[in-house]
Amino acid sequence: MSKYKKTTVIDWTGHIIGYECKQKNVKIIVCEKSEADVIIMKYHYSKKPTKNSFLSFIVYYNDKISGALQLGYGIRPKIKGEFNYDEVKEFDRMWLNDIMPKYSETIVLSLLHNYLKKCVPSIKALISYSDTSVGNNGTIYKAANYKLIDSIKSDFYILESGERVHPVTMWHRHKTRAWDVMQKKYPGIKKACGNQLKFIYYLN
Repeated sequence: MSKYKKTTVIDWTGHIIGYECKQKNVKIIVCEKSEADVIIMKYHYSKKPTKNSFLSFIVYYNDKISGALQLGYGIRPKIKGEFNYDEVKEFDRMWLNDIMPKYSETIVLSLLHNYLKKCVPSIKALISYSDTSVGNNGTIYKAANYKLIDSIKSDFYILESGERVHPVTMWHRHKTRAWDVMQKKYPGIKKACGNQLKFIYYLN
C-alpha cells in the first residue's frame, strides 16, 4: 500500500517505538510480550500466543487497541542458499478487530516491514504461514508482496473443544503421537485437513 505514507512513532526519549499511517489512523507500537499474549489468546483463532516470540506489537485504530502482532524465531527459519538463521525470522500471529478499515491487514504488514527495516536491519526476510484448514489461503500475504515458496500438509490435532495442538506439543505431553493413543486420551480428536502455505517477504 505505497500510496499511504508511513511515519515513525517516537517516544519522549527520541527512540522509535512504532510506525503509523495517519491517513487511516492506524499504528503499531512495540509492547511487552505479555500484553500481546492476552489479545492473541482471546481473539486469534489458535488461542495460543507465540512461545518463542522476540518482538510484539499492539495495533491501534483511532488510538484504540484494535489488534496485536507477534514475531518469533520459528522452527524452520533457514532458507537454504539465501540467509543464515539470524537473518530470517517468523511472523507468527496477527489479529485485527473487524472494525478496522478496508485493507487494514496490508497496511499493518507494511508498517511492520517499515519498522523492521528501520529498527532491526539485521533481519533480511520474514517467513509466515497460512493454514488452509481454517480457510486462510494467503490472500493478505499475496497482497503484501510475499512470495509463496512451499506448501506443507497441515500437521495439527483439533480437539473436541476446538483447540489446535501441534504434534510436537503432544509428544512433549505424552512421549508419543500414536493416533490410537491420541484417540484414547482425547475423545473426539481430529486431524487438520489442509495445507500450510509457506510465504517469504524480503526486507533487505
